[in-house]
Amino acid sequence: MVICFIGDSLTLGTGDDMALGWVGRLAQACFAVDPARHRATTICNLGVRGEASLRIAERWRAETDRRRRMGEDMAFVFSFGAADGLHKVPEAETLTVSRHIIKEAAGLNTTLYIAPPPARDPAWAAMNRSVGQKISAICKEFCVPTFDLYAPLADSAEYMGCLLPDGIHPAPSGYDRIAGLLRGWKPLADLLGI
Repeated sequence: MVICFIGDSLTLGTGDDMALGWVGRLAQACFAVDPARHRATTICNLGVRGEASLRIAERWRAETDRRRRMGEDMAFVFSFGAADGLHKVPEAETLTVSRHIIKEAAGLNTTLYIAPPPARDPAWAAMNRSVGQKISAICKEFCVPTFDLYAPLADSAEYMGCLLPDGIHPAPSGYDRIAGLLRGWKPLADLLGI
């Protein structure tokens, strides 16, 4: 099984001095269950700093195809939308591009979507919430499971307090919190075997 995590800098783990982000923490949990699992499961972090949905749409298929191995299943875990707010991408454009991504991915393999977390700036936070909810609605049309990071993190003083000066990337404790939430999400936990 090849599992590709595709997204922006939050997927990449920017700001984590442990160089793990939430994807690396979930990979550790996956392999801790069975150390031999690394021979049967490949986890690829395809997060790219600052990439909005349009750039992800341009690259995700080629990057995942390069990692496909003959005879192996593949899964896609998308997490994007926050960089769209940073770059002030019109919401209608984000949603159009997201529909293409989700529809194509869902037609190929197991696909999951994780909505963006809150930002310190209220306007950016509102954009993340709106985009996440609307992409999740698109996912529902294609039977793609979604997880809302926004709600549990916006209500967490600890998480909001650990955001770095850029107002969006958390310190390592924030990535711990994200990974903890996602470990409890059955579709992803089942995929990773944790």
